[in-house]
Amino acid sequence: MKAITVLEKSPDADNLRIELTNIEMPKIRDGECLVKIFASGINPSDVKALLGKMPNLTWPRIPGRDYAGVVIEGPSNQIGKEVWGTGGDLGMSRNGAHAEFNVIDTNGIREKPKNLSMLEAGSIGVSWTCAWLGMVSGANVTDGETVVVFGANGKVGEAAIQIATAQGASVIGFERSRDDYHGHTNGPLDIVNLEKEPDIHKAIMDRTDGKGADIIMNTVGSPYFDAACNSMAKQGRQIIIATIIEENLINLRTFYRGNYQMIGISNMDHNNVVSGKLLEDMKSGFEAGVYKPYPIDNKNIYGLEDADEAYKIVLNGLSRDRIVIDPIN
Repeated sequence: MKAITVLEKSPDADNLRIELTNIEMPKIRDGECLVKIFASGINPSDVKALLGKMPNLTWPRIPGRDYAGVVIEGPSNQIGKEVWGTGGDLGMSRNGAHAEFNVIDTNGIREKPKNLSMLEAGSIGVSWTCAWLGMVSGANVTDGETVVVFGANGKVGEAAIQIATAQGASVIGFERSRDDYHGHTNGPLDIVNLEKEPDIHKAIMDRTDGKGADIIMNTVGSPYFDAACNSMAKQGRQIIIATIIEENLINLRTFYRGNYQMIGISNMDHNNVVSGKLLEDMKSGFEAGVYKPYPIDNKNIYGLEDADEAYKIVLNGLSRDRIVIDPIN
């Protein structure tokens, strides 16, 4: 089969060490299925893995955490199913989906929403499971709450907005230099352009009548951490999924007097079985049209032979759109 193979850590971002190889078809064991891959989104973590920046990574490795495809080998009741999935193990401690075929644990096999194309389903996993773990499992967003999302047009940000507004929350989204939001929302959304309103605390307080936000989804980390800590309502929750600077100061008196919660989220610890359950939990929302997939533009679909170009687009942040590998293209 054809697969993107990474033999060792790349020295730097300008010299990604990947190659398209022809390797032996993987053989499945008891408790596994062989999936023919029809689509696999490229996530920033897939590219960071090439630079040795992700935990639990072993070499050589086929990258690719997200996938959609068809089961072609395994238990008879699984064969022929159109499936979707993701996992912190895929492309890290075991081979991923930037290949024509991939081995998935049978307990991780989940049928994709019927109304999503393979390309749409294969680009959801990492971003949506991260947002779900933060907004639902972590913060338990509820009707009537006010949610702040830093990086509203980012993929985790968009998923968080869809989830929060579907639960009846209103959202204040922050963007560095944009006035608009390009994704789907199920309820009220106010976008703050930080070039026009650089005072984050004031922007939040003005929009909440001085109360503050019930939940802050901080998809960026350190640049907004201090302002977020001081802009929460009583019993507010701040979700951290990434950061630029690792060590940040926090006023503990403010923290405990506010009855605040800090929620750290990393879906790297959730393998393809656990992640499959998360996708199953959100599946009905997609099938009902409450949740919308990321739009996939034809220009952002790459074959395996063009993976090097596709990885560099994601690495350098050259597109806000989803970049997808189509192994049968």
